[in-house]
Amino acid sequence: MKLTIGEKIALLRKKRNVTQTELAEYLYLTPQTVSRWEVGSGTPEVTLLPRIATFFGVSIDELFGVTSLERTEDLAVKYSILRDDSSLREAMEQLDSQLQTVDAALSGGLGDVETLMRDRDKLESLKIHVLINQGREAFKRAYEITGRFVQKTEGHPEHPWYLPMRMERDHLSLHIGRGRETLEERRRELAGHPDEVTLQRCLNILLNAERYEEVLAVYEEAEGPIRELLDPPTEKNLGMWEPILDAAFYLSRKDFVEQYLPPVLEVCNEESEFFFLLSLRKLYREEGQVEKAAALKERLLYLLPRLSFCQIEEDLYRKQIEECGP
Repeated sequence: MKLTIGEKIALLRKKRNVTQTELAEYLYLTPQTVSRWEVGSGTPEVTLLPRIATFFGVSIDELFGVTSLERTEDLAVKYSILRDDSSLREAMEQLDSQLQTVDAALSGGLGDVETLMRDRDKLESLKIHVLINQGREAFKRAYEITGRFVQKTEGHPEHPWYLPMRMERDHLSLHIGRGRETLEERRRELAGHPDEVTLQRCLNILLNAERYEEVLAVYEEAEGPIRELLDPPTEKNLGMWEPILDAAFYLSRKDFVEQYLPPVLEVCNEESEFFFLLSLRKLYREEGQVEKAAALKERLLYLLPRLSFCQIEEDLYRKQIEECGP
């Protein structure tokens, strides 16, 4: 049962062997006033609370009987409502601080292990809650920014941000609950007005939505203008072939990849070639075709230092290539 503030004062006073008279003298009050608080016949004025907390060496939260875990939960809920940066920092700092405290108690053998583990689980669940809300808010803000780019470039398809920001906005729609609506919009636009922009946007949102079969179907069932936009692979339509081949890799469609990747490799740049070959090597290894996988290693190691990776990225890719065997 949660203690009233008067009961909490009585508990703290007795725990520290302080008399009602001593506390009253510190607060310039009569002992009878303190006595009335403790029996529930009154409560301290708000202006006295900081002095009482200081006297007992506790926070005002503790004085009101609010535990550190309860305060942490309150801050997590506060952020989920306000979604502002200040509330996020406050909640995350409190969560990290409490997790560190619990971990220190566990490693030091202090307190009841079962209670500490239960508190830790609660704190971790609160952190997940905050991070999910942070992600939603970040996606929402990014979606709003892409909207401004879309307005800015409307009617100017030659603008360098015209297509990238529209595809980014489509992708973000999947994270803010507008994915189904956006997918239908892209399908309708492609069916009604097939061109480079509508085809690129449709393929990319299908890929981001993990509709891999639909991505391949766009090519395999393509007719008329769509077929003309995709065949043959060129530098101009490379952006459309990338999601198609990525979907084929995800589906382990080795037949499709072996048929259509070679002409794409002839027109793509070295960075795209590197990632295509990395995916192809992984596919071959999954299929048990060790010799075919091994044949790609030399080319991958040749391309790696030629690309604009930072040293950490280059080392990670090199390790990935070397650790995969021949």
